[in-house]
Amino acid sequence: MHALVEQFNAALKLINIGDDRRQHAIDAHTEMRKLLEGDEQLCEWGVDTILIGSYARHTGVYPGKDVDVFTKLTQLTSDDVNPVTIYEHVRDLLVETYGDRAKPQARSVTVDFERDGFEFSVDAVPAVRMGDRWAIPRHDTDLWDDPEERWVETDPETLKALTEERNTDLSVNGQGAYVPVVKLVRQARRHHRDKAKPGGFYFELMTYWAFERGEVAGGTFAEILADTLTSIAAQLDSGTNLVDPVLERDYMPLPDPADRSAAAETFAVLAAKARDAMNEASRCRAAALWREILGENEQGWCFPVPDGCDEQGRTLSVTGVSSSRGSREPGGFA
Repeated sequence: MHALVEQFNAALKLINIGDDRRQHAIDAHTEMRKLLEGDEQLCEWGVDTILIGSYARHTGVYPGKDVDVFTKLTQLTSDDVNPVTIYEHVRDLLVETYGDRAKPQARSVTVDFERDGFEFSVDAVPAVRMGDRWAIPRHDTDLWDDPEERWVETDPETLKALTEERNTDLSVNGQGAYVPVVKLVRQARRHHRDKAKPGGFYFELMTYWAFERGEVAGGTFAEILADTLTSIAAQLDSGTNLVDPVLERDYMPLPDPADRSAAAETFAVLAAKARDAMNEASRCRAAALWREILGENEQGWCFPVPDGCDEQGRTLSVTGVSSSRGSREPGGFA
């Protein structure tokens, strides 16, 4: 088994949201949160904003264009307010401030930003209390007048805590393995499935269950990712509904059976390639298989070629050996 430690570490840097982009996102969501938390009406409703989503859990991959701001209104409950009341106030505030950069969505308001050529958006999601958890408006606005259907229960803070817990299950060279493996899985899904559903978060939850059920093991990213891909392929093929680990019920919305079947076929192939890479005697061929699994992002191929290998997994002669990053390799991205 070839651990390819340097190559996996480089791949994680190449799929990571870089410090410059992350700082731009921080500046933008800090600006928007200051606006929301300074509004008189929202203050009366007990506004308290937090960052949620893959940015908050550190599970997003390059380029990382979406940031979610959870706008908790601590003095309101799902029993005593209609979603239209809070949604329209947040919408009007952001439209007044950002003009046509603010785009009302089904239950949130997205504001577009551009910094140093990096285009991204910050999404304000209003929420009210629902018992010990939170509720956000349902996508279908036609249901907002129905007290039984207008809210969707959620708890992103607990999900973040569970993410941190899973990140202590296994380690690679002293760092938690779960979060990096989620990123590797998201990158593989993004390359091979692009915009097809299920999306990246669905695959993050399948990775969660692979770790939580003890279906992964090892002390290298190669071992752990291979086990994770095998688990995900089996979960997709099982026909069993994915369970939301926070709400402890079926994850909604359920994916279309055809989409799930197509994803199962794709990840069965990726899992098989990962197993082949683990059993491959040739270091170069093993690296080529991982390169195929992780694919490319906007910067180029995400798994660098080791010294002494070419991009097809062949061993170079001594005279043909060059640096591990050829002319077609992407530059570093921390």
